[in-house]
Amino acid sequence: MSEVFLPKWKEGNGSQFMKNLDRHLRYEVDLERYEAKKREIECGKENQHGGVMEGVGQLKATIPAREYFRWQQFKPGCWGDKQFVREFLRDNPSLRAKSFDKKTFQGTSLDKASFA
Repeated sequence: MSEVFLPKWKEGNGSQFMKNLDRHLRYEVDLERYEAKKREIECGKENQHGGVMEGVGQLKATIPAREYFRWQQFKPGCWGDKQFVREFLRDNPSLRAKSFDKKTFQGTSLDKASFA
């Protein structure tokens, strides 16, 4: 059976404890927001290199693991739902990969022997 922790306060009714708890939780929420924004920026940098890999398909987005698993825990099977993914990428455009056309190629041609 689980036990419930009920603190016995030496002085007062625990209002200082509640103030400290409130301050700590607010700090953690701010830290979480900061880290989420940082992860979003990192994914945006990765998405600039997008493209198509033969046999694998086209990169559509890079989703940070924390966000992926939180949504999966909150709404199981959500990533298989095309409507959910569309809305997620609409709300988080920086996670969307830069799309390329398959025929786009920049660089020297490999057909010619240019090294001699």
